[in-house]
Amino acid sequence: MELIIGIFYLALLVFLAPTSRTKDEQSPWFHVMIIGLPVLMIFLGTNVLLAAVAPSQLNYNITRVEAMAYAIFAVIFAGIAWYVIHKRSLRGWLSRFLFRGGSYDPDRPIHTVAVVVALFMIVYTGASYILLGGLDGIAEALAESQPGLVDIGSVALRFVVAAFIGVGIFLYRDINTTLDRLGLSQPTLKQIMVGLGVGFVAFGLMVIASIVWTMLSSPESISSVNDTSTQLIAAYGDTLLMAFLFAFLSGFSEELLFRGAVQPVFGLVPTSVLFALMHVQYWFTPAILIIFLVGMLFGWLRRRYSTTAAITAHVLYNFLPFILINVLNTTV
Repeated sequence: MELIIGIFYLALLVFLAPTSRTKDEQSPWFHVMIIGLPVLMIFLGTNVLLAAVAPSQLNYNITRVEAMAYAIFAVIFAGIAWYVIHKRSLRGWLSRFLFRGGSYDPDRPIHTVAVVVALFMIVYTGASYILLGGLDGIAEALAESQPGLVDIGSVALRFVVAAFIGVGIFLYRDINTTLDRLGLSQPTLKQIMVGLGVGFVAFGLMVIASIVWTMLSSPESISSVNDTSTQLIAAYGDTLLMAFLFAFLSGFSEELLFRGAVQPVFGLVPTSVLFALMHVQYWFTPAILIIFLVGMLFGWLRRRYSTTAAITAHVLYNFLPFILINVLNTTV
């Protein structure tokens, strides 16, 4: 139900936005819909506060300090979203400085929608992180629920549908122009080879950074991330086929949304930051810097070649840990 509501909400925003080029021409429904997002951010902050202070059968493992910190975080982001909606000067600043590497237009309502939705997703992801109890809670949730392909498929579907709706399929783009806008094309041999090469480089970067982090950090700080990664591998690594399906679904959907739909508007660096922040299991750890750098590599592929090349790299990057573990288990 949450998936359907989210897709429907985004579709309405995109449908209403293109018809409102100036403030005088804006549909009142569009204004109500987009204002609803910062309101929902405040609602999320309030819910987390209530979860910390009010008795609940769900037994959320969060302190009042953590809940208050998140509530302040949610209010700040809601305020930023509010000003993005109402202040053309702020949108102009975003265009000149933050999104200068993309095609962001401060006068296009659909681009305002993109910024506000991105802010909302950061707040929403933060709520998941806090309510689950941080890294330890995420690892426990994965161990208890044992997610399967249906779960990752639903997340992938959300990203794919958001990407297609976000670029205006069947609204002001047909199939061919939509695929072109998303950077999807029939891959050439060169694109495949470069994508595979970048996938290996990204994986190598992750391994090197993990080794350095292990040498410099305490065992306790590493344990939580390792537990989460272990549970992910346990959930999807029963067979190499399931592991590949997980790698493909997550890699394809994430690249389609972030590199295909978002990056041409926001630019390389802001998109890579957003991509890293969506990986909630790495918040407050050095691992999020690794995800940012990996996102930069995938973004370079999108800019230099195509989203298809970035998908190739991302799928390989996701699949390599499963291959490595399978080989080690076979040889031991």
